[in-house]
Amino acid sequence: MSADPVHQLILQPLSPTAWRLCDSRVDSSDAASVIAYVEAADPAGFDVTWVHGGSGSAWFADMDQLLIDAARHVAACAPRRAKPKPIAHRPPLAAL
Repeated sequence: MSADPVHQLILQPLSPTAWRLCDSRVDSSDAASVIAYVEAADPAGFDVTWVHGGSGSAWFADMDQLLIDAARHVAACAPRRAKPKPIAHRPPLAAL
């Protein structure tokens, strides 16, 4: 991810109190661009339902902390492009 992954996130308004949180690096026509559904909560704060990287929900007192955690969530769910580690094997029992 870049030096400031929060700037890769976009809040798209769905209503005056609800937003779709998207990753700007993914094409907007791709469903994988949606990271979470965000809704204003009473008395103050935001309810978040994670869509990307499995389900779950969270509550945040302010939008700044929500965006920071969303960037961490995206980073944690990023695919690992590494070669798998080889599995050690043991010789067949007949060879012992």
